[in-house]
Amino acid sequence: METKTINNKKKRTFKKTLELYHNYYKRTGLYKFLGVNFLKLIFILASIIALILLLDYFIDFKARQDEMQHFVERHNPLFVFSFFLGTESFMGLIPPDIFIVWAKARFPENAYFIVGILGTLSYIGGINAYFLGILVRRFPKVEKYVQKKYEKNFELIKKWGGIVIIMAALFPLPFAMISTVAGIVKYPFKPFLLYGLTRYIRFFLYAMAIFGALNKLI
Repeated sequence: METKTINNKKKRTFKKTLELYHNYYKRTGLYKFLGVNFLKLIFILASIIALILLLDYFIDFKARQDEMQHFVERHNPLFVFSFFLGTESFMGLIPPDIFIVWAKARFPENAYFIVGILGTLSYIGGINAYFLGILVRRFPKVEKYVQKKYEKNFELIKKWGGIVIIMAALFPLPFAMISTVAGIVKYPFKPFLLYGLTRYIRFFLYAMAIFGALNKLI
């Protein structure tokens, strides 16, 4: 009887906790923010596919496949991977989707394996960006500048914590920048590593959409 009472109390406490989180996220606008970024994700995927179809109309991928293959083979994979890691470690200046397209063009038979490597490099880049944030803390003037320039990202981390890291990993948010902010505000490293793993979902989701469009053309 006593055990049953304890379990009921735990259930009520858990339910109450969920309600508190729900009310907080609703009040602070998390659900709206999620919805907007989900729509952005759909729009970007649709735009990429539309661009591929448009390019095929003017270029004719199938007719020029040998020429395009020669072009992508000129780029050493090690250089591309190194370059990608650099961009994902600092600000994430270049959209990963370009590299996903490259993976399909350069390694058509093992494209998803290469996407896995790109996802891993992006994940490592996020970790590098996190430690860059820790390094920034040692330079008060630089930290003050970053906080002022990326004030909105600091506010997001303060309001929603780890959810923002997951959103940055999945949605069209600057993952590297959010990772740097997480380092600056001393967000716990272990949860950061765990939430950052959702980066893989983003890469394979985009790859499925992009490869699906490309397979119809070549």
